[in-house]
Amino acid sequence: MPDAIIIGGGIIGGASLYYLLEDGYDGKVLVLEKRDALAQDATSLSAGGFRNLWSTRVNMKLTTWSIERFKNFQDEIGVAIGYEPIGYLFTYYSEPWKKVREFIPVWNENGVRAEEVKPEDIERFVPGFRPGLDHLDPDIVEFLGIEEIAGAVFGPDCGAFNPTSVATGYFERSKERYPEKVEIRLKSEVEKIVIENGRAKGIVLTSGEKIESEMVILAAGAYSRDILVRSGIPDEENIPVYPVRRMLFIVNPPPIDGFMNIPMTIIDNGVYFRPEAGNLLVGRANPDEPVGYNYDADKNYYLDEMNPYMQARIPGMEYCRIQSMWGGLYAVNMWDHNAIISPHISIENLFIVTGFSGHGAMEAPAAGKSIAEIILKGEPETIPEVKELSMSRIKEGKPVKETIVI
Repeated sequence: MPDAIIIGGGIIGGASLYYLLEDGYDGKVLVLEKRDALAQDATSLSAGGFRNLWSTRVNMKLTTWSIERFKNFQDEIGVAIGYEPIGYLFTYYSEPWKKVREFIPVWNENGVRAEEVKPEDIERFVPGFRPGLDHLDPDIVEFLGIEEIAGAVFGPDCGAFNPTSVATGYFERSKERYPEKVEIRLKSEVEKIVIENGRAKGIVLTSGEKIESEMVILAAGAYSRDILVRSGIPDEENIPVYPVRRMLFIVNPPPIDGFMNIPMTIIDNGVYFRPEAGNLLVGRANPDEPVGYNYDADKNYYLDEMNPYMQARIPGMEYCRIQSMWGGLYAVNMWDHNAIISPHISIENLFIVTGFSGHGAMEAPAAGKSIAEIILKGEPETIPEVKELSMSRIKEGKPVKETIVI
């Protein structure tokens, strides 16, 4: 019988396993993954970006600590993860730019490097970028609802990586270092968590198999809430985390010299793009996306809601034709769009690590470290601010409001 069960074989589950064992957990751990391979759901379908430019201190701390782990991952874990510190460039209209400029000292005070970029200097980062509107027909400007770019912020410590490599690296090193403590079972979907007398006592698989355990760590991303529903958790004690589709597109780069050296760039309407293996990876969160387990990708969404804004800012983007596309699921915390990293509020020995709302991959190392410390020491010590992400904040009405989202 395992002493602990981790539900979820993605990057969050991998980091939780690794740091739990590295920090001294002495029991046996069983990892359950419903797919036929590790890290093949949200982890492999994510945009693979990392940044520490946030409005909340807890997210700054989580990502800054995680970025250091990514930077040194090959030395510490022995696995190459495609770490590329290409930076992030956020562009802003006049009103939000005033607020962002005032916030730059806050970033610097928290050890987050942020550089102010004038509109005329954006082209140094993104060749061909046009911050003004004079080159556009007034009807197009009105139709798109865009404004002149008043300024930008560049985060030099931000960039891109391969989350799948990070996840598999954590699992591989854990098995290698602690072979007698780790078991990983694929194609093992959890139907429910067994709860007896207010305490997690194991799980039941969809196959009907029951596995007893003294502790359960729920790291099942967008599927987490439904597992708790099936476990008999009432709404008032459940988590407000729901599956929401996000789509990504791989497109041709524009015929502009030097364009493949750009940072992750965020422009009008929340459209973002970065280099990806000789092409561009492009995304945008659809604010009207309904809740549901939808993995489909819609090419018209790129054509109608993304590429027109790309063309407006960078002539030549009309040549960026779709090469491939996919949909993946965000585990969205509908309450405040931030993670839950804590014990369950009423079930003993049930720990929650989910609801990252799109920034789970980039916060995974710190999230795994934090839940390990909560389990072993009773509280997060490396990043004390993680206390703010306790599940109890929901019942207490203390949201952690993050305003810098993509």
